[in-house]
Amino acid sequence: MDRELARAVVAAGCHSALALQELIPRLKQELDPSEYDQFLKAIATVSAEISLEILNPVFKRYPELRKEAGL
Repeated sequence: MDRELARAVVAAGCHSALALQELIPRLKQELDPSEYDQFLKAIATVSAEISLEILNPVFKRYPELRKEAGL
């Protein structure tokens, strides 16, 4: 993977995780507590997987991209 593709992967991974996390306040307002908890756990799981399986391998290869991404 070249650096430009790595940047695109980081951008997509960060965007995806952030988009899900931005839903949390709305979910809390509109869902009953048990359904909210299910979504909260799912978002946490997905965000962790994005970090572990997508971002971390890219950052291992291109550590400077972590700083560029503000992480």
